[in-house]
Amino acid sequence: MPELPEVENYKVYIDSTALHQRIIALDCRDSRLLKQSRSDFEAHLIHQEFKATQRIGKYLFVETTGDKILVIHFGMTGRPNYYKSEEDRPKYGHIQLTFENGFHFAFENKRKFGWWDLTGSIAEFKAEHKLSDDARALKLEDFKTSLQGRKTDIKKILMDQSVAAGLGNWMADEILYQAKMHPTKKVEDLTSEAIERVFDAMKTVIEVAIENDAHYGDFPEHFLMHFRKEGATCFHTGAEIEKIKVGGRTTYFSPQWQEL
Repeated sequence: MPELPEVENYKVYIDSTALHQRIIALDCRDSRLLKQSRSDFEAHLIHQEFKATQRIGKYLFVETTGDKILVIHFGMTGRPNYYKSEEDRPKYGHIQLTFENGFHFAFENKRKFGWWDLTGSIAEFKAEHKLSDDARALKLEDFKTSLQGRKTDIKKILMDQSVAAGLGNWMADEILYQAKMHPTKKVEDLTSEAIERVFDAMKTVIEVAIENDAHYGDFPEHFLMHFRKEGATCFHTGAEIEKIKVGGRTTYFSPQWQEL
């Protein structure tokens, strides 16, 4: 599933291809991918331009020259695609915009878990969906405040979008590995120093992932992603990686490195 790093790279891609071009047509092969009616999308997008993008967590907001903002959620397999010829429309490009310059913008969505929506305000959408500030922009004090009074596992907290918007399963595992933190450590038992260690690891993992275009093979050799499977060998201890369930999600960790 596209997480914060992938969506950040999609933002950069759209910024470099699809901005400031007049939209003249919209085609959607499956209306279930639109959170509002097709006629609403046509009314608010056709004859308008994309003028800027903003990402909060896994959501991408595309500001337009009209009075609505396009909201894109990429689901499991979503991605943007910009191309010139209609013949190049990707097989799973279920939503396509056509620009006045003859180019097209498609939303590829093979498994159809992604979707488009319209909102009048990013702040309003953020509040309605209980999103924190984006994890990349999150400040330490806000992170600490969001943990106050919590009595659950640290991994569950990291994946809570009201705490650190944009983090998903693999990122939470990686952050905790880099912080030497057991995934079932209770938040209420964390010292201020331990919280700062998790916060610093979160920032590091985010930046490494973005810098490497979320290509796991290019991550530093001590990153868990290189051996994130049951029975693999921990880089630091040589012990076996274990697999458990935390909050219903498959979780990988090194029991000797991440002691409880």
